Amino acid sequence: MEQAGAKRSSQLDEIAEALPQRSAALSRLFLTRTTVCVSRTEVGVLRNLRAGPRRITELAADERVTQPAITLLVNRLAERGWVERVPDPSDGRAVLVSLTPVGEGVFEQLRAEYRALLHEEMAMLDDSEVETLAAAVDILDKLIERLSR
Repeated sequence: MEQAGAKRSSQLDEIAEALPQRSAALSRLFLTRTTVCVSRTEVGVLRNLRAGPRRITELAADERVTQPAITLLVNRLAERGWVERVPDPSDGRAVLVSLTPVGEGVFEQLRAEYRALLHEEMAMLDDSEVETLAAAVDILDKLIERLSR
């Protein structure tokens, strides 16, 4: 019984270490193959802004970067026409960053390219492996929900 507990604990340690590494590896691989020149942080900001306009301070906190760093990033995205600054209706001194229609299109293009890349590779898996991956996604969603509380 103790041996089973030790094995499970060891597996949990391995999984806890492997998940972030594999996720980061998938992101890096995708970013080397996408037709859009974009960084992981820029993708994170675009994804974040799909939920609606955000203040610079919120974006910095969400992306775990400094306010000056996120300001430079937002400036780059604005120069590309992907985001714009709009007055904050609740505070005239502040501005919100929001996605432009072009930025929305770029994000959708990134999503489509990511799905196509993974779909092509996953299509070569056998049915049981696809089912295992689908179950893993469900399990990860539950884990993320619990960790987010």
